[in-house]
Amino acid sequence: MSQLVSRASGASNIAINRCPSINVHEYSPLLATFVEEIVDWDFPDSETARGVAIKVLPSTRPYFIVQYRDPMISLRRFRDTENRHGRYRNVIIQMETGITTVRPSGPLGAIIARFKPEAAVHVLRERLHCFADSKIDLGNVFDAHEVGLLEERVSEAPSSSERLAAVAQFLCAHACSREPDPVVCQAVACLRRDPSLQVGRLAAKLDVSERQLLRKFQALFGVSPKLFARSARIEKVLAARRNGSRWADIAYGCGFADQAHMIGDFNAVLGSSPERALLPASAEQRRIADKASAAAPIAYDYFLW
Repeated sequence: MSQLVSRASGASNIAINRCPSINVHEYSPLLATFVEEIVDWDFPDSETARGVAIKVLPSTRPYFIVQYRDPMISLRRFRDTENRHGRYRNVIIQMETGITTVRPSGPLGAIIARFKPEAAVHVLRERLHCFADSKIDLGNVFDAHEVGLLEERVSEAPSSSERLAAVAQFLCAHACSREPDPVVCQAVACLRRDPSLQVGRLAAKLDVSERQLLRKFQALFGVSPKLFARSARIEKVLAARRNGSRWADIAYGCGFADQAHMIGDFNAVLGSSPERALLPASAEQRRIADKASAAAPIAYDYFLW
């Protein structure tokens, strides 16, 4: 989910609706089985792009990214620790902890495909845990020559629709015909719908023992069902807050014992309180004392999770 949350006074409308997407269901039934969305982050104007900040929050979903303009740079923060990431181009990532802020250094162009976690193994095979809090180059996952051809095709495409189609075709071509473990897939789907579902009840629903479910889940995702559910619940919190719900109502509606419990989960996963996590990057920039060392002023705040 991506959302423009604020625009500075006087900023142009050029950045609005800059994320064309492809209808995965209409494009291909195969693609729709493992991809939720493919969007094109298209900011060809250098000055406009440098005014964009994309705040990336933890998600249960892996992302497939192909860039066709200047490479991104980013800063990942978890509590008081900051890690600056150098320029990167074509990667697969999954944010499990912390908060990452992406700031373009020039014209930005990126095709981003968001996978369904319960079906991502169709493309990523049995190694989803390898992508947690990491940026894995596409050349280390797929044939490097084929990745090079994909980058060339996307970079030379004259329109957004052709760029989106190039990535969709690549993903369909690399989809594995072997079905992933149905127990794990069903477990993930259940936990995304109802993150408060207890592991014992989930195992009984799937007609497996808790030990079997834990082993299968851990082998594929590298985390327990309980930890996955915590991330899924945070996703529900973010979606509810986006719709304007109050924090107390969100905590109750998402199955937390109370608001303090919700804040505790946010601190554990994001290293931040809910309010701080959803503070636009432009507001954080204004809090920097030494304005001389700050990056270009932020005109457009986006969130991605």
